[in-house]
Amino acid sequence: MGPDRWTRGSFMSIEASHGLPLTVARAVWVVVASTMVGSAAAGFVVAVRDWELIGSRSIYQAITAAGISVPLVTVLGLIVPYLTYVAVGILIVMRRPRDLSVMVFALVLIAPTTLRPLLTLERAAPTLSVPIAVLWSVVIFLLLITLFIFPDGRLVPSWTRFLVVAAAPIAVLISAPMRAVMMLPDFPAEGATASFAVAVLTLCAYSAVGLSTQVYRVRNAASIVQRQQIKLVGFGVGLLFSVLILGFGIPSLFVHTDNAWFAWAMLATVPVFMFVPVSVAVAILRYRLFDIDRIVSRTLTYIALTVILTLVYITTVVLLGQVVGGRSSASVAGATLAVAAVFRTAQRAAQDTIDRRFNRRRYDARRTIEKFGGRLREEVDLASIEEDLHSAVKGTLQPATLALWLAKQSHNAHDVRSARR
Repeated sequence: MGPDRWTRGSFMSIEASHGLPLTVARAVWVVVASTMVGSAAAGFVVAVRDWELIGSRSIYQAITAAGISVPLVTVLGLIVPYLTYVAVGILIVMRRPRDLSVMVFALVLIAPTTLRPLLTLERAAPTLSVPIAVLWSVVIFLLLITLFIFPDGRLVPSWTRFLVVAAAPIAVLISAPMRAVMMLPDFPAEGATASFAVAVLTLCAYSAVGLSTQVYRVRNAASIVQRQQIKLVGFGVGLLFSVLILGFGIPSLFVHTDNAWFAWAMLATVPVFMFVPVSVAVAILRYRLFDIDRIVSRTLTYIALTVILTLVYITTVVLLGQVVGGRSSASVAGATLAVAAVFRTAQRAAQDTIDRRFNRRRYDARRTIEKFGGRLREEVDLASIEEDLHSAVKGTLQPATLALWLAKQSHNAHDVRSARR
């Protein structure tokens, strides 16, 4: 089946389910996307004139405390990521213009960065509250169903269709309290806490079920390419949430959110936030898709290595400080030398541990090849080498058939024999 059709049982199959012409689908996409982009652009224009309309009070106080320019934060923290998400959404639609699922995912990319400027526009122009509320409902609906239809538009397992249908009225109901969610870390007024809690619980419930369906899809219904797509986007989103939790969530338990720390942390999360649309584009366009295994492996390795070296440094400083009495240049120098001494060993240990746990096939293949290389340096018997080579190739590549040709040097010519296993 070509890229212009969805497989049977998909959410919005052009031919099988709805018979929706592709030209009409494109026209609808252009209208919805243009409305989102135009409304967001108007919201950013309003925000440039009055930043307090787009940002929460705690973040504004944090930026002021850090001495950072408010327009600079607006541009780097909001406008640049928004333009990136929009550009990636348009790019994937242009590259895959006959795929309806790609149109939906492009809208999903544009949707999250549209919510805050939409809220700004609504505050500045209350007369536009009705059409803006409709846009809010559309955006929230897209966010609720994304995990159920990624990466190919099919609903797996099939019972998730009921959740997708229910997402439409739910998006309308939680549209109003979602305004308060967008203003975090500022909490809503006392009268709105109940609806705020309902909105947050709904988002968490849909996210949890959506993640479980992605796990089910990977284990039961996804192809090799789809597994890589899910793995890549999951890595990008997981990295973003990890940074948000470590940079905002946990520190907020100990430091007030109007601290200057949060202003710098917000700017530091921008590159990670922009990695999400890049991962979606790579997953959909399938450009160097299988490099995600190496990216995940290296990321986990260097995170583990950073933790190990930090513990070595702190432990060495404390121990040497006890010996020489207090913190001194000698203890710092000794800790630096200790970190340099264990760097290579810690890196190899971290890489081997992660390969054993998360990339077992690559680890086993590498160990098999290393073992064969060591055997080859010691072995002189040709028949034994041949047997080891067959075992190594079968253990790493697992071919259906295996043929080995050996050239034996003679006085006049080469005798070539073929060995098949």
